[in-house]
Amino acid sequence: MVSYKADTKRVITMARTKTMQIIADISFCFFLLLKLIIIITSKGFDVMSYASYVLIILTLLLGFLMYRANAVQNKRESKEKEDFWDRELRASFTRRADISNLDYITLNTDTLPIKEAEQKGFSDITKNILYYTDKKLLNLSDYSNTDLKLMYGPANLEELSEYDNNFNQVIRLINKLSTKLIEADEPELAKSFLEYNISIGSDISSDFEMLGSIYYSKNDMDSFNKLSAKAEEINSLSQNLIKLKLNNIKSADK
Repeated sequence: MVSYKADTKRVITMARTKTMQIIADISFCFFLLLKLIIIITSKGFDVMSYASYVLIILTLLLGFLMYRANAVQNKRESKEKEDFWDRELRASFTRRADISNLDYITLNTDTLPIKEAEQKGFSDITKNILYYTDKKLLNLSDYSNTDLKLMYGPANLEELSEYDNNFNQVIRLINKLSTKLIEADEPELAKSFLEYNISIGSDISSDFEMLGSIYYSKNDMDSFNKLSAKAEEINSLSQNLIKLKLNNIKSADK
């Protein structure tokens, strides 16, 4: 099926917003408490005698701020749900569009060292990769099912999901083969597969990590920097992890 990364991003963003709001409210309450203590102390009053009053005030204030944060968040979530079902309704009535001219990916095995990988004992994986040479591939990871139905109509969803699944299967197989080649001390063969995988749109973090390590071990900083720039272009949840892994490769050498 088609990836739900776009919807997942929205959910994570909402959760982070709510968490940040709560943290900000609690910090504000502690700031007020500290200020009250400073004022009371400066006036020469006994802090402990006023502690219970301060605690009551703080509790009420915290409760109000939490209520406000939840009310705002509930209103936002309600709007999100309303928008979602509105889009779903419109998507359900979208006419079938022509999908013959989309950016299909054709698996070009002529540029890959398939035979060399088979000679190293990995024909079981290469066989599975070659299965997709006559299949259509589409990288639809940035779109939810609702997005696709709105753009191309629900009648095309099953077909698009098949092409997206083909793409995901291919990049996972190439990633698996590259990992095996690295373990077999065949970095040059792995490099060819990794470069191809990333060129067709793979956002698997270990692809970038393995290829980055190969470049760095050869002191090929030009290729390493280009790979880092490529990571900046990724529009998926794995971008931060990829950037972290590439940075770790550089920092490990220091």
